[in-house]
Formats: sequence, C-alpha cells, structure tokens
Amino acid sequence: GEAAVLVRGRSRLSVCVYMALVQLPTFSLLALVAIAVAEDHNSASWQIKAYGSAAPDFLAASATISDGKNVLKKGTNGWTCMPANPRGMSDPDNGWLSAHEAMPVCFDAAGLDWMEGWMSQSKPVMKRDSYVWMLAGDMGEDNSTPMTMTQAEANGTWIESGPHLMLFPKDPESLDSWPDDPFKGEPYVMFKGTDYAHVMIPLPGYYAYSPADKAPKGFGGAAGGAGGG
Repeated sequence: GEAAVLVRGRSRLSVCVYMALVQLPTFSLLALVAIAVAEDHNSASWQIKAYGSAAPDFLAASATISDGKNVLKKGTNGWTCMPANPRGMSDPDNGWLSAHEAMPVCFDAAGLDWMEGWMSQSKPVMKRDSYVWMLAGDMGEDNSTPMTMTQAEANGTWIESGPHLMLFPKDPESLDSWPDDPFKGEPYVMFKGTDYAHVMIPLPGYYAYSPADKAPKGFGGAAGGAGGG
C-alpha cells in the first residue's frame, strides 16, 4: 500500500516513526531508537561498520576506517577500509543505501599502491602482490573492461559480485594464462590483459546477485538475495 511505497523511499524513517507513534501504541521507545540508528547512514558509526564489513571482523577491528576523505577511526594494523564505488551514492543526502552499494574494500600498504593507480587511472606501481578484501561485494563490473559503470555499457561479461577476496599482482602479465570465466565458481581473472588485471576469489554468497542460469551448479543462493542495510 501507500506506506510500503513510502518505506521504499528515503522517507521510510519518518513513516516508521509515524506508524510507531500513531498506529502501534505498544511500540517501545527502544525499538524507535533502533530504527533511527539503523537509518542514519551518514553517521560515523554506521559508516565505520559498513566500510569495515569489507574485511573479516578480526582484521577490520584494528583497521583504519576512512570515508575516502576523512579518517573515521584510526587503526593500528596497517590495513585501511573505505568505500570504493566510483559511481558515488545514489542518494547523497542520506548516504549509501547499503554496505553493498558503498562497495567497501580493505587493503594493506601494497594494496594501496594498486588502489592509487586505479583511482588515478594510471598503471599501479607495486612493491609486491597484495590481497584485498571485499566481503560486501560490488555493484557490478564488466569482467573485461575497467571503469564500465553500467551493464548497458558492458562489452564483456557483466557480473555483480557478492563476498570475495582479491589478489592484486605486482605483475599483471603473470595472470595471462589464468581463466577468466566468472561463473565457474573458481578463482578467475578480472580485467585480463590490462594494467588492472587481478584475481577474484569467490567466497560463500558470491553469486547471490547473479541470474540463476549463470550461477554455478550447487550454489544455494537466490538472485539478489544478499546485501546489507
């Protein structure tokens, strides 16, 4: 009904509060506070949790968390987690819709070398290979062509990823003989033959955003079934 339509929009917080106060008199104050906190995606606390979700808890707990411009939490283990969606927020006034939309990554110093090359659209200069975490997944990539923003623009295979680990190589040519089919369930190369070639290592839930006819046999997830709020 009308409430459901409003809830889908960014006015969903005010609708929930209205329903709690007017239609549901037994709704607890604690629940109201929980709703308000859950919806405040511009808060430092939400961002720290969302960007830190890129890595396992034991790594994110001591990592530096950044919004890309400001340090939200200073870390101690040499790792940094931050949003990496080049498309930006679909609703800037209210923040990222979810951790999945933010596409957070968590990387060490060597991973930062790769990220700096990627963000400046220049060849990454790395001292060594690096593993980089992306447990919240991404909003979709053309597996062949870097910086393709939409599926409609894709010339190669489009895949929206769930949780995964990446291997960024110092020498991208070392991956020339690796497979590059993203739908076999095995580690594969993204952006093969380019300066940004890297290995994608699927983890449980990786194919939750993939069409059922493309996900590997035995995958138990449903298309569009993953993601956090």
